[in-house]
Amino acid sequence: MNEYKIFLTRVLSVCLITAIPCAILLALYFIAAPRIAEYHEIKLKKSVLDIFSIPYRTEEKQFLGLKLKKVDKKDVRNIFENSITVESLPGQYNEQTEEWKNEKELFKYYKDEELQGIGFIATRLGYGFNKAADISLFICVGPDLETVKGIEVLDHAETPGLGGRMTEEEFKKQFVGKKLKPRLSIVRGRKTIGSNEVHAITGASYTSKGIEDIINEAMETFWQEMEADKR
Repeated sequence: MNEYKIFLTRVLSVCLITAIPCAILLALYFIAAPRIAEYHEIKLKKSVLDIFSIPYRTEEKQFLGLKLKKVDKKDVRNIFENSITVESLPGQYNEQTEEWKNEKELFKYYKDEELQGIGFIATRLGYGFNKAADISLFICVGPDLETVKGIEVLDHAETPGLGGRMTEEEFKKQFVGKKLKPRLSIVRGRKTIGSNEVHAITGASYTSKGIEDIINEAMETFWQEMEADKR
């Protein structure tokens, strides 16, 4: 009987030890989840507004002697809703892969009733240090559907200081005005000579190749979906 009590006590102790950290993690998830969702929402909307050069309010605050700019989230939401038209392309069934592709959101900006550009999100597994994590890009093209208005990095887990430099303005601004047909090309070790070429990230060949593939494959799919939507 004593052995049974000892066994039962040990089992309960193990269950309790396991349950407490699980409960803490679950509580932290429920607390953090809305904030994480809000962060991604604002980041996407801010990225869309930035690409189309649509201004929004920022607040300057002091922290430990440093001046920090804080985005006015309410203003970002209001300006986004009043300036950007969000539409959806219907999902499609791929007979070759036997997979159903979910509908794609398109972000359109009209000025004086004229289309200025269309953007969408493209996501794919990374190529650098963390190949199990996604790279998520916002790709925006002009009304001709083949000239880049801009790109923004929404999410990545590439190596800081190497592939992580994809978020730097110096790298992203190269894409503005580049042609996506026949395809975008990221070059290394020489000057860009074509209207479809941009420089690779120094020391991050795999990440650069990954970005090239993500954009080219996403645009091929986008063009096909736009054609199908016209029918």
